[in-house]
Amino acid sequence: MAVRDFQLYHGIALTKIVRNDRPTALRLIETKPTESWSVYRVNDAVNLYVKSSATPSALKRKKGSFVWVFVFGTSHLQELQKLRQEKDIYVALICARRKIGSGPMEVCLIGPDDLVKCIDIESSKQQTIRVMYQPHKSLRAYGPLNSAKRNRLKIHRNALDEWRIPGS
Repeated sequence: MAVRDFQLYHGIALTKIVRNDRPTALRLIETKPTESWSVYRVNDAVNLYVKSSATPSALKRKKGSFVWVFVFGTSHLQELQKLRQEKDIYVALICARRKIGSGPMEVCLIGPDDLVKCIDIESSKQQTIRVMYQPHKSLRAYGPLNSAKRNRLKIHRNALDEWRIPGS
């Protein structure tokens, strides 16, 4: 059976979660095999929404810097709304490459309080989160609600590794 790109990319986040020092329970809640997202329940305490993008754009003004774009269509926003009513929702954005090893790849973990600083999950229009990578710096995540440079989220590149998973 062929391995789909999104399965490979999501494996990055899932491996980091289950290979920590504390026991962790992980259960798939929902997925659409034709799309680049899945939702997992972690320790029956939180929902983890995993989405991937494998087409970064190079930033011309900042050498070695890239931006990945993550589009949340109206159906994705409705899913986020539903999930948020059940449990806190964390979003793991997999900043990937079509060709592994051809450049930096990162995971940007956005917590429930920060997610609503980037996008309006109750919007009737699609929302977009951009993740900017610059060498030797934290990731920057921003959407329509925090696009001004001073308001962009600063996400440590090892945030998923250091995540204190609720229920652990």
